[in-house]
Amino acid sequence: MSTPSQPLPRNSVKIALATAEARVWRGRGIVIDLFRFSNTITALLESGRSDVRVYPSPAMALSARRHLAGADIFSEIALGVEQYDNSPYTALYGSDPARPALSVTNSGSPAAASLLLADEILVACFANFPAVAAYCRANPMPTLIVPACLFYDMRHVEDMICARALVEELEGRDAFPAALDEIHASGRVLDFLAFRPETGKRDMELVLKKGWMKAVPRIKFKAGAGLVENLA
Repeated sequence: MSTPSQPLPRNSVKIALATAEARVWRGRGIVIDLFRFSNTITALLESGRSDVRVYPSPAMALSARRHLAGADIFSEIALGVEQYDNSPYTALYGSDPARPALSVTNSGSPAAASLLLADEILVACFANFPAVAAYCRANPMPTLIVPACLFYDMRHVEDMICARALVEELEGRDAFPAALDEIHASGRVLDFLAFRPETGKRDMELVLKKGWMKAVPRIKFKAGAGLVENLA
């Protein structure tokens, strides 16, 4: 166990196994909500959006929308307003990149908001693995990878599988093929497709492809809003 006299090595990496670990973490936190939030946030930046914001609760996102003219909300939660689904495909190809984008989700945005004490909050997915790994290796810092399923549904095992693969990626090894096999074997892809009939297939084609996005999202929370910037 680390103590004040024995700080963690700057290149140390571990995976959170409980929400409490994220809430007290003071190094770099990396959020993984593989099927939606992580890819949607990265795709919004990749599309050229310059104003992307993350909210920990629907009430906060709806309040922000009332005060931010022309903002789009991306969420899988039914908010009672005109909104986009939490869809990477829609974020990249089916929305206007000139408009502000607000994200509030069941697991990804609460996971990010839990890292309020962290020195830095990044968002990772297979699609930006190489870019995130390159940034982290160039800027070493004790790192906690936070699978967003901890904050919603532990049956969403793809987040933990992706987190383990990211540990390997940060250490210079490619665990993506094995991780992909494990995700398919879990049945989670079929679960996702069954509940996302409109864009599910196109979303999954993007989600399960490695290295095609270059954006590295960093979230900084200010007055309840997580402001997203692209470090790439």
